[in-house]
Amino acid sequence: MTHEHHEENKIFPIITVSAGIILVAGAFIFPSVKNILLIIATIICALPIIVDAFEELKEKEIDESALLIIAATAAIIIGEYFEAAAVTILFCIGELLEDFASDRSRKSIEALFGIISTKANRVNDDGSTAEIDADEITSGMKIAVMPHEIIPADGIIYSGNSEIDTSALTGESLPRDIGIGSEIMSGCVNGNNTIYFEATAEKKNSAAQRIAEMVDKAAENKGRSQNLIASFAKYYTPAIVVSAILIAVIPSIISGNWKDWIYKALVLLVASCPCALVLSSPLAFFTSMGACARNGIIIKGSRYIETLAKADTAVFDKTGTLTSDRLCVGETVCAEGYSEEEILLLAAICEKNSTHPIAKAIVSAVDKAKITEASEISEIPAGGTSAVIPGGRLLCGGKRLMRDENVDVSEFPDFPVYVALDGKAIGSIEITSEIRSNSKSTVESLKKLGFKRISVLSGDRTEQVEKICNLCGIKEYKSELLPEGKLEEIKKIKENSSGLIYVGDGINDAPVLRLADVGIAMGLGTRAAAESADIILTGSEISKLSDAIIQSRKAIGVLRINIIFVILIKLAVIILGIVGVAPMWSAVLADVGTMIVCVINSARLLKSKSNPQ
Repeated sequence: MTHEHHEENKIFPIITVSAGIILVAGAFIFPSVKNILLIIATIICALPIIVDAFEELKEKEIDESALLIIAATAAIIIGEYFEAAAVTILFCIGELLEDFASDRSRKSIEALFGIISTKANRVNDDGSTAEIDADEITSGMKIAVMPHEIIPADGIIYSGNSEIDTSALTGESLPRDIGIGSEIMSGCVNGNNTIYFEATAEKKNSAAQRIAEMVDKAAENKGRSQNLIASFAKYYTPAIVVSAILIAVIPSIISGNWKDWIYKALVLLVASCPCALVLSSPLAFFTSMGACARNGIIIKGSRYIETLAKADTAVFDKTGTLTSDRLCVGETVCAEGYSEEEILLLAAICEKNSTHPIAKAIVSAVDKAKITEASEISEIPAGGTSAVIPGGRLLCGGKRLMRDENVDVSEFPDFPVYVALDGKAIGSIEITSEIRSNSKSTVESLKKLGFKRISVLSGDRTEQVEKICNLCGIKEYKSELLPEGKLEEIKKIKENSSGLIYVGDGINDAPVLRLADVGIAMGLGTRAAAESADIILTGSEISKLSDAIIQSRKAIGVLRINIIFVILIKLAVIILGIVGVAPMWSAVLADVGTMIVCVINSARLLKSKSNPQ
């Protein structure tokens, strides 16, 4: 079933319904022209329904519009003028309610399109600014963002400091402090100060634009329930028409009472309209997608809601997923006569001027006030740094540097960083990814939600993977895997799963994200992962995973309630109509009533809170 509801002309249906109601009221005030006014009311309200019916007939389909036109026409023929007017007016009211419900459920998602800025302030060579179309932004262009403006493109700040509202992208309510060197994404809203940044991507490749495109395409990915209901309605409507004809003809031939049986057949036609039934599914799904979007979770289609709701297996990547991109110091092994603090301090003296992420992790692990000056500090192409201190020449770097400098490190663990003084190794430093603060609680939530299998597939070293898994409470893991190795493992795990979700980050995760029943990407940073994923946690908050699962299960629950309620009410009205108790107008009123209940029930999804317990 399809309805063509034109956004640009919402006033016309309201005028039509109002005119119909006024004419029906006039029919009771002026009895002498009662039938004429009721017929005019029927014709006015039937006109938009007739247009919809003909559009469907062009597509060789019969929808509920055709059912209403047949019922109204037959009612007029047998002299039931009030019934004809009531049916068309109530149906038009139902259409207005459907438009209203659809608009309300869409608002949360369509609001995302408001995060795309159409204008930008380009910084000229002389420091002045000029307003340009945001589509003209190119990588490397310098842009100024005034207070409270939407950031028009992704970039890196080179001047100014402020705070930005990232809620449109991440769902995070607290503003984030930014300054020189900070990366910013389009769609965020600047705070009270002017900032200047250098664009790292064109507008069409920016975070906000990618979200908008994904949301725009989300409706195309309908769920199994939604497709089944649409297919059901396609065959259901012609079947109802045939049933109504049989009810009108066969009993009438036997009894000779044509008027009563034709009327009962018309009640069947009206009561059987699948409008509320067809609306029940997309309304629940779209409302749920809107609620998730407000919470920093982009779901690319209702079919992923269904799959996520029944999933019982979760597989995680480690780096960038259970851990953040930030590196930190792990275990430090020392030679005899040295303490861990001394080894880290000597490494920091060497690395204090380096911009390498490992160097930053080492420097941040010590008290900066204790870092003394050194001479002849230099970066070594082999992968490390050197410096001269009162105690001799200091080296800090990887195994390759030590081998090139003829330093024996065989007595130390195979860590990324070694420290040597005057040609002798004195310590090694483990560098790890910092575990996300809510990784453990997310795993615990999945267990409470009934996930029977939780595992990690990682390309990292076994020791690192084991350590993170122990901290998160995950017993099953595979390490040192290449992308093709991850694919093979996912295939094996899927064989014994009702639904497998894979959560990853990075280019190497893109193939696995596609293979999983539901691929979930952490953030929008890696385009390949974001495009391959079915769901995106825009703020890279892993805790949103359990939120998405809970929301999906609630959506399926609401959908089932909607469908069962609609079917029961319609069956009751059909039975009452056939036995002669329910009038024709009550059938439409029942359809409108069930629609309103579906709207109210689905609206609960916008207010529901996640709670796995």
